[in-house]
Amino acid sequence: MLPLTGVLLLTWGVTYLRWKKHTAFYILLVFWGFFIFGTGLLWITGPYFRPMILTNKDIIGNYIIDKNKFPGRQADWQYENFKFTINENDELIFQSRVYGNVWKSDTVKVSYFSGYYEIDKKEYCNRKLRVHSDSTAHHIIRDNPTLYRQKFNSFYYVFESKKFGNVFFKKGEWEK
Repeated sequence: MLPLTGVLLLTWGVTYLRWKKHTAFYILLVFWGFFIFGTGLLWITGPYFRPMILTNKDIIGNYIIDKNKFPGRQADWQYENFKFTINENDELIFQSRVYGNVWKSDTVKVSYFSGYYEIDKKEYCNRKLRVHSDSTAHHIIRDNPTLYRQKFNSFYYVFESKKFGNVFFKKGEWEK
């Protein structure tokens, strides 16, 4: 940046003294204008493109199968048969369809732990979910889920199931 600015200023000085032209100066103004505009635009839009930082309040809510990760009959079937809720009492209420409109509920305790260290804030700031279940719980919620944060304030959980492989849940309301 600085060497190019120096060259353009020197060129402008020479061309102005010799031919009374301001072309190099205009090029310099355009160059710095684009640089300042681009830097300002990145500074303003930067936070929108960073993955969200989760808090306990963000995690509490209803979760449904994310049919967009692997669309098809299996995802549709999972959507119709599995959902869960995390409430303020640190409980995960997992619901699985038995048949028709009959649902079975498994309730397990959850806790939150810090995910990574945010250098700017000098603290652990991302909250991850830890499921305290035993071997009697449903096979989907036996292990801790993996959290995937995305840009534009969204996230999803992936539970590993011995029967289905990866099961993707996103926050949302279940609709029939």
